[in-house]
Amino acid sequence: MNLFSTFPYPKTFSEFKGHVAEWLLIFTCFGYPLQAMMILYSGYDSTPVNILFRAGYLFISLCLVIFGIISTLKQGRHTLRLNLPLVAFLIFWFVYGFRLVYDLEWKEWKLLEYHKYYVYAWAFGSSLIPALAILMNGRFMVAERLTKRIFWFFMASVMALAGYLVFFSGLAFNELLTSHYELFLSGKLIDVERLPVELKRASGVLINSITLSFYGALMGVMATAWFLFYQRRISIWYTFVLVVALIAAIFLLIVGASRGPLLMFLFLTISVILVSIGYFLFCFTRFIFTAIRKYLDNVQCRCDVRFSLVPILYKWMMLLTGLLMIFTAYRYSRDKISINTDQLAMKQRFMQMVEYDNDYNSTIRIDMWKSALHQFKTNPVFGDSFINNVGMHYTHNIFMDVLMSVGVVGSIPFIIYLLAPFVYFIRLPSERKRSVSVLFVIFLAFLMLYMTSGGLFTAAEFWILSAAVIGLSQKYLLNEERTN
Repeated sequence: MNLFSTFPYPKTFSEFKGHVAEWLLIFTCFGYPLQAMMILYSGYDSTPVNILFRAGYLFISLCLVIFGIISTLKQGRHTLRLNLPLVAFLIFWFVYGFRLVYDLEWKEWKLLEYHKYYVYAWAFGSSLIPALAILMNGRFMVAERLTKRIFWFFMASVMALAGYLVFFSGLAFNELLTSHYELFLSGKLIDVERLPVELKRASGVLINSITLSFYGALMGVMATAWFLFYQRRISIWYTFVLVVALIAAIFLLIVGASRGPLLMFLFLTISVILVSIGYFLFCFTRFIFTAIRKYLDNVQCRCDVRFSLVPILYKWMMLLTGLLMIFTAYRYSRDKISINTDQLAMKQRFMQMVEYDNDYNSTIRIDMWKSALHQFKTNPVFGDSFINNVGMHYTHNIFMDVLMSVGVVGSIPFIIYLLAPFVYFIRLPSERKRSVSVLFVIFLAFLMLYMTSGGLFTAAEFWILSAAVIGLSQKYLLNEERTN
């Protein structure tokens, strides 16, 4: 009886909605690696499996949207005070949805070889409705609980993927790091540099190289943010876990050999470190000035600041312990794995980027962005089309997609919605910032991903994670207003 009485099951319907919304976010944004492993081990066709998962997510999202509407109507204007992002979100998707229907039904345009229902499924079923469900039920989620669930779930996914590549791919470790691989439905890793585009599409890619590298980059950024922002004190056990996560992250990052995720990893990791150092210096400086003023005035100062060096020294000890673990692992594996750094696929791809004319991926993206700007200038008010004239595809940049698709009319609500996570996060009290920090960094990672890859209607993680940051921030800001 005691076991069941202390188990953290939801005690109210609001708590139940919070749990469901959290798991919906986790599976829609971080569930694909485990989903891909299930497809590989089961041998089933990926299409019906993916459709089944997406249909389940959509059903849960629709239920949450209905419950959210009922809850909003019951509570009235009190729940609408901070909901400018929701209004901007709905206005944008009304304009963008009209653009999709107009281009696909009236103009009868086609996105490469995909059926129009592919676009509808991604735009409305995977992006709009799940994001709306999270946005309307974000106030029922708990940031600390969600962060822990994301970290452990995604780490299990990354470890499963890294384990498959090392033990079941049939390739030597050296081979994994010296070629540009993608994981196919057959379970084989194939060097995409040597594979024609037609054969690549016919074979069926399960996890492409960009996604492979991005999973590694995201795990690395998540581990860094967890260490510096989320946990005040890190135990040796957590340090070991974070080191293992970081090693697996770097491995996937190098195997995928994609430049965008690597640059994102470096940028966000350096930014997290600099912000952490800046916050420490700010608190330390305020503490010193407060102490001096209290000493001179011999009175209690208004700007009293709690400051302790113990958690910081403890983190430095754990950081040195982690670096020692990484160094030990490197020394142990250095003699067994001999790789010439000039042969690394990642280095070769950066050299291709330097040689601009020889890098197809860079040139085609720049051509797409130029075409998107030209299409925007053709019809700046309402936009030209959601399909880029170069390649008949999306532009691999959500900002360019917005300008090209919906012009100024759709760009204004999009910018309002995009700025909302930043504004709300900045306004949070310091302790609440800590609890939402890892989620906010993950949102930034997906935002940067969709600035160089994917399209506006396929950016499901961007829409869902931005909705989560907004919903949680609104909840905590409203609680602050009530307590004050």
